[in-house]
Amino acid sequence: MSIIKNNNKSYINNFILSFYITIILITSDFLYSLYNEYYLFNFTPQEILKLMIIFLFITLIHNYKIRLSLLILIIFLSFFQYVHFSYFGKNISAIEFYLFATNIDETFEALNSMLKITLVPTTLTLISLIGIYILNKKMNNNIYYYKYTIHLFVCILLLLSYKIYYLTNIKTTKLTDGQAKYIYPMINRHSSRNFIISLSYYTIGILPKQLFLNNTKYPKQKTPTLIKNDSNQTIILLIGESLRSDKFSLEQHNLLTPKLQTLKNDNNFYYKNVYAGGTMTKVSVSVLINRIKYPNMLEQISNESNCLFKLAKNTNKHTYFITAQHTKHIQMIKDMICPKYIDNLYTRNNFNQLINKPVGYDNDLLTIIKKLNIINKNNFIVLQQRGSHTPYTKQSPKSFKKYKSSYDNSVLYTDTTIYNLISYIKKIPNTTLIYVSDHGELLGEGGHKGHGYLDKIVYTVPLIIYTTNKNKEDLNIIKNINSHYDISNYITHLLGYTYDLKNDNNKTIYILNSDLNGFSGYKRITIN
Repeated sequence: MSIIKNNNKSYINNFILSFYITIILITSDFLYSLYNEYYLFNFTPQEILKLMIIFLFITLIHNYKIRLSLLILIIFLSFFQYVHFSYFGKNISAIEFYLFATNIDETFEALNSMLKITLVPTTLTLISLIGIYILNKKMNNNIYYYKYTIHLFVCILLLLSYKIYYLTNIKTTKLTDGQAKYIYPMINRHSSRNFIISLSYYTIGILPKQLFLNNTKYPKQKTPTLIKNDSNQTIILLIGESLRSDKFSLEQHNLLTPKLQTLKNDNNFYYKNVYAGGTMTKVSVSVLINRIKYPNMLEQISNESNCLFKLAKNTNKHTYFITAQHTKHIQMIKDMICPKYIDNLYTRNNFNQLINKPVGYDNDLLTIIKKLNIINKNNFIVLQQRGSHTPYTKQSPKSFKKYKSSYDNSVLYTDTTIYNLISYIKKIPNTTLIYVSDHGELLGEGGHKGHGYLDKIVYTVPLIIYTTNKNKEDLNIIKNINSHYDISNYITHLLGYTYDLKNDNNKTIYILNSDLNGFSGYKRITIN
């Protein structure tokens, strides 16, 4: 504190002030996470450093009122995120700026209903405001000012210009996870930065297309209508990871699927290849959970009208999302799967709390299901594997290291984990297991490795269905499944809703590449 009282201006005081401001705003997010269990507080050192750099720039502003106004604005951005999260259970997405502007009446009606849940956000905001005000007042005469504030704003504009160029030039290339961080909110980012990221994405990436480009207009997906409600049925959607269909073939000569091959003559077992909804996890999982048929359906994700978790809750089912991946690996998909309607969400970070001595592989999912005893209890359960995610060598235990290829060993292990899950549900009536991989994986073909490419190997994935429901109608419906979108419709059918799963002669399937808005392109396939 002696530095604060020192009348000599010092760069050190700028660093100290930026550090204190960062602590105040991070603490605000942390306190909100204690209030709202769905708000995951998972800050990284990199995020803290980014915040400090931002606030360091602000402390250099010569005009006290401008400096304080910017900090107050940042605090209020966090306030909006808190209120939005309290009501919707997720961060503000880019498309919602458009929805708010075009649905003013509904927006104000929603705001009226939100007044009751603003107490905690308001309290946190006031505490932050008071703390920021006192700090700036005490240190105002001790920090170094850069006389030409305009230069700072020019630097910011240059950075924004680069971002505009960067985002608007992502067209047909792979949108990597690193690039996606520029446009999607994430759980390990401060609330105010998530707000700014979403607003930037809408302003730069969406609004210009809406105003100036003649993009293809796709019809809005109608919300399915509930026809019947089977209150004694369990539906399990098991989402695989990076599993390509040729490696997971059930041909007799395939040494990687010995367990599942023994089920081919079981009348309750069904297998085929289908088209993925996207070539990256964040895209394909969003397509699956939100019943997305067409490209550029961010609005549909935002309004949650077709979200499977919401549809399941409307039939009084208990909902689960259990992933064998770590919390940091689902940071971009959490807001895309209507988390407000998920009763229990567990990541690998929680596994120690659920079971004793988790083995660290996908079979932990079955152990958790047994521990929770959630089969045959009117549940909708989504499981997510690590599957064949890189690094491949970490996805299978030592007893499965039978081949030189670590990827092949992970496929062999997936064969066993699915077989074990099917064996567990075999004698449980009214249970349906649907397994599908999120996307495939390139292993050097065309000089590429991984996924995020519109390549047939990446967007063709295996589908397995095992059902103990004795319904002949379902067998005919299953035959019409050709894509992730069709799988979503099959689940809406199981939930008792109307569905879009007809045997059309000219069925059109859309496959998004590596982002949900079409920056990186998409593919259209017609099945005759």
